[in-house]
This record gives sequence, C-alpha cells and structure tokens, in this order.
Amino acid sequence: MSPHMNSICKALLLLAFFIFINSAGAQNLSEPQAALASVNGVKLTTAEYQKWLRQAIADGAPETPELRNKVFNDLVTREAIAQDIKKTKLLERDNNAFKLELAQSNALQEIWFAEYFKAHPLTDAQVRAEYERQVALSREAKNSQEYQISQIVVTSEDQANEFIRQLKNGTNFESLAKQKSIDQKTASMGGMLGWVLPSQLTPPINLVVPNLLRGQITQNPIQIGVYWHVIKVDDIRPFVMPSFDQAKVGIAQSLVQQRRQDALANLMKNVKVAKVYN
Repeated sequence: MSPHMNSICKALLLLAFFIFINSAGAQNLSEPQAALASVNGVKLTTAEYQKWLRQAIADGAPETPELRNKVFNDLVTREAIAQDIKKTKLLERDNNAFKLELAQSNALQEIWFAEYFKAHPLTDAQVRAEYERQVALSREAKNSQEYQISQIVVTSEDQANEFIRQLKNGTNFESLAKQKSIDQKTASMGGMLGWVLPSQLTPPINLVVPNLLRGQITQNPIQIGVYWHVIKVDDIRPFVMPSFDQAKVGIAQSLVQQRRQDALANLMKNVKVAKVYN
C-alpha cells in the first residue's frame, strides 16, 4: 500500500471512530471487551479506551467529542510505538530497559507522595502562617542574605563522599543530581531547591550554607536521618521580603518540598536497613 493510501485509510478509520462515539452506536462502549479498532491486528478494547478517557477527564479536560477522538488517536499511536519497540528490540539496546524500570519506580514514588498529601493537605492558612513566620525571621541579622542552593541526596556516606570527589574534579553538579539523587523532585531540576533563608533550612544544613561562597559545595556530606546531602550554593543575594501575593507560590512549593522530606524521614524511621556489602 502506498504512503498516500495508508494515510487515507488512517483518516477514514479515525473518521469512522469519531462518528461511532458520537452516535447511538456509542452504547457499545459499555461492553468492556468490545473492539474499537485494531492496530496491525492487535485489538483496542473499550475498556482501554474508557480508562484513558476517565484519566483525561480527571486531569481536567472537558468531555467533548474532540477529547474522545484525541484519546482514541493516542491509543492508536501508543500501540503502534509499543509494537515498533518490540519489533526493533529497542529495550535491549543502550540502557533502555532500566530507563523503563526507573520511570516506573519514579511513578510509584509520586503515587505514594500523592496519597500522603491527601492525608496531609497544604492549606492557604498554613502558607499564610509560614509567610508571617518568614517576615519575623527576615528581621534577624542572620537572614540578611538568601541563598539559592542545590542538593544531591543519597543513602550512603561513602557514595556522597565519592560524588564530592567527582564534583571537585569537574563533574557537572546538575547532571550528577539528575542521575544519582534519590530525591526525585529536586533531581528532576538538577538538584535545585530554590532561594531559601538559612532559618528555613533543616539543621545542620542551616549552619553550613552561610559559610559557603557562591559556587562552592560542602566539603563533607551532611547527614539528616538516614540520608546524606551534598549541598551547593548556586547564588547569594541580599534578602528583601516580598509581599504575600508575590511570595505565596514559592512558599507553597517550599512547604511541599519540606513535607516530602518529612514524609520520607517518617517512613524510614520504621525501615530496617542491613548493609551486606563493603
């Protein structure tokens, strides 16, 4: 079949589906194993379609004929890609199988954190209270400057020391954080925590950071609970307290990050770790 004819067939298939889901025939969508279409002989069922449609609606998309058509198009595309990956054995090349495993592990962490925040929601009153606390702290001499910092978090002191050695030899901090830090939230941003006052930092990090110059990293890893932190000061500037409206988004993000770390610390209190290697 020529590329032109193939495109026509695809267009007709999508048009047929668009008509189907907007007609009386859409009642068949209530049959979970009913076939909507096939991609190279692989059946796409109504159960799959409804699952993706419900998620799109849960994410805030309005339920419209255009959305239903988009969900179907996405299903077709995903199945085509999955088939091509299997055909070309793409997961056997480079480090792709592990990348898939890592993506699943990261997704599980985010599901866990989402459940935690359902039980411990961040309220507007808490953000306002933190702002008022920061206003009071800003009047203290030790908070005359704020620091933009990044971190790499690991579970081993030896590993943290090895990363410090690599950083001293020229390894890029952002790349190392993305690859090695177990704090996925900051790792995805190259370890970036953002602008903070010393008083906002967890002890003993709050005592170490003011003694670092712009661009410097901690000479030794800092232990907090079962984790080891390598900290870098990216920038320093005089602190000027912004208005609440200017600060509330950043404060909320900071509180979310703090709660993520608190959640992990509470979890690890009851976890027994036995090191069985040197």
